[in-house]
Parts: sequence; C-alpha cells; structure tokens
Amino acid sequence: MRQRLLTQLVQAPADLDYVESFQALSRINLELRRHGPSAERLLRRAAMERAVGNHAASLAAAQDAMVLEPQNPEMHYQVGVAYLFLALAKAEALPVGPRPTELPDDSLSTLLRRAADSFHKAHEMNPADEDAGEDHAILTKILDDTRSESQLVALVRGKKV
Repeated sequence: MRQRLLTQLVQAPADLDYVESFQALSRINLELRRHGPSAERLLRRAAMERAVGNHAASLAAAQDAMVLEPQNPEMHYQVGVAYLFLALAKAEALPVGPRPTELPDDSLSTLLRRAADSFHKAHEMNPADEDAGEDHAILTKILDDTRSESQLVALVRGKKV
C-alpha cells in the first residue's frame, strides 16, 4: 500500500475563486429548490460549499446526502472529506470564505477522528475503495502518533513537530 501524505488527501486551492464558486453554488441551490434534494445534488452542494470555504455547510450537505443514501459508501466517504476540511479549517490550515462560518467546539482530534471513522465505514462497505482505506490509515496513524492538540495542529499546518 503506497503512503499518501495528508496534503494529498486535501486538494485545497491556495486562493479561492469566489465569483465562479458562488455562481456554481447559486446554480446548485436553485436546482435543489426546483427539483428537490437528491444525494447527487447534495454532494455537489457540499463540494461547492467547500470551494467557497464554507466547511460547516459542506459537512451539513454531505450528511444530508448520507441520510438519503445511507448504504452508499461514497456518501460516507464524502462525509469524511467534509470533516477533514472542517478540521483543517479549524486548524487554520485552509483558506476560509469571505465570511467564515462558525467552527464547531469539537477539538481538532475529534474532527479528524470523525473523518477517519467515516473513511473506515466507506472502506468497510466497499473494500475495493483503496483511497478510503488509505485515508483511514493515514488519519489513524496521525492521531495515534500525536501526543497533544498543539502537536496535532502544528502537524496539520505542515510544521515540523
């Protein structure tokens, strides 16, 4: 199994393109109002919310998609991605939108553990999904190897610990 770095899990832009992203988000919100929620539409919304740095709304959309299709491993994986982005935003390792959403009171380790658990569930449901298995393994190792929240924050920010 090849090792992937945490930064490879997240392909976050260095700079957010708000105009294009907000236009795409507006289109998906209109589509949701016209046609109602579907797992596919909600996952597109989750991706668009992430694109504008609205990580809490991204998580909510991914969780709503999972409610619609709880037996679909992709839904669990996307919830994991949303938790991961939320954790990275909390650690100030990602750009956030023009009006940052409220970040949860949960610790960074709790958010990363929830991401790891979601990746594990996705891999459990679809053992052929190597990415989910690797993502779970990487986050679990990171969590097991860090002794404190401050060490975890430094690691997530890419600083030497």
